[in-house]
Amino acid sequence: MKKWVCNVCGYVHEGERPPDVCPVCGVGPEEFSLQDDAAQAAAPPKRWKCTVCDYVHTGDEPPEVCPVCGVGKEMFILLAAEIAELTAEAILAADEATTNAALDAVSYGLYVVSAAKDGKVNGQTANAVFQITAKPPQIALCLNKLNLTTEFVLASGKVAVSILAQDQCDMVKTFGYQSGRTADKFAAVEYVAGRNGCPILKNCLGYLEAEILPDKTTDVGTHILFVAKVTSGKLASRSDALTYAFYRKAK
Repeated sequence: MKKWVCNVCGYVHEGERPPDVCPVCGVGPEEFSLQDDAAQAAAPPKRWKCTVCDYVHTGDEPPEVCPVCGVGKEMFILLAAEIAELTAEAILAADEATTNAALDAVSYGLYVVSAAKDGKVNGQTANAVFQITAKPPQIALCLNKLNLTTEFVLASGKVAVSILAQDQCDMVKTFGYQSGRTADKFAAVEYVAGRNGCPILKNCLGYLEAEILPDKTTDVGTHILFVAKVTSGKLASRSDALTYAFYRKAK
C-alpha cells in the first residue's frame, strides 16, 4: 500500500492516491508527497521553510505560493537535508543551507499571541516569545510584519500571550495554519477577555498580558521585535509547556 505524507501537517495517508482533502489541516491532494524510503535514503530531498509561518515544503524548488499563509516563493529559505559529522572539513564547508538547518533545530516554546483592534480580535502561533527581565517584568516577542496580529499590536500597543500545554497541539494548527484576514480563528475556540481587552485562551497553561514599549520596538527586516512590560499573568495548570521540538514529534 502506498503512503502519502501531507507536506503541511505531516499526516500520513495509505492508498493508491492521496486523499482529496487532508483530514487534519484541510489542504488538497497537491500538498501530498509519495513516501519512498529507499529513494529518500539515496538522495535526500530539498526542504524549503517559509519564513512567515514555518511551513516546510519538500521539492526541488520552493512552491510559487505558500499553501498555509499565501506568501510567494521569495519568502522561503533552503534547509540542508544532509546530516554531517562535525569535522574540521565539515565546518569549513558550512553554507547558508546548513546554517538554516541548524537554526531550525533551535527549540522554543509555542504560544498564541493575541491582540484586539476596533472591536475585533486575532491571534497567531508564535515561538519567539521569552522573558528578558524580572524586575521590571518584561518580555520580548518577534512577529512577522505581514501578519494581521502584528497590525493589531502596532495599533493598540497591547498584547496577550497564551502559554500552550503539551495537549494543545491543535491550537498550533488553528492559530498558525490560516490567516486572520480570511478566517475567524477564535470562532470555535473558548476564550476570555483579558484586562487589556486581548483574548486569552480559556484552557491554556497560563497567560501574560503586556504593554508594548514603543521606544524599544525594532524593525528587524521581515519581522518586528517588540519589548513589552508585563502587566498581569496567571498559571491555570501544572501541565508541561508545549515546545516546538515536542510539537514536531507529536504532530
